[in-house]
Amino acid sequence: MADDNRKITQKEACKILGVSVNTFRFKIKPTELFQRNVPDRTPNERTITYSYHDVVRFSKLSNWY
Repeated sequence: MADDNRKITQKEACKILGVSVNTFRFKIKPTELFQRNVPDRTPNERTITYSYHDVVRFSKLSNWY
């Protein structure tokens, strides 16, 4: 349950999704599907973070790759 509210960095999101940082940055992150399902949890900060739960849920979608 504690993982549901945990914030993770882009690098950690890449590990969960099983893709390189460049693939994530240029192919996955800009898509509307990703932006809708995995919102940035710190929009006014310099470092982008995502909810662990959102990234795991997104990785289980069948049409993201």
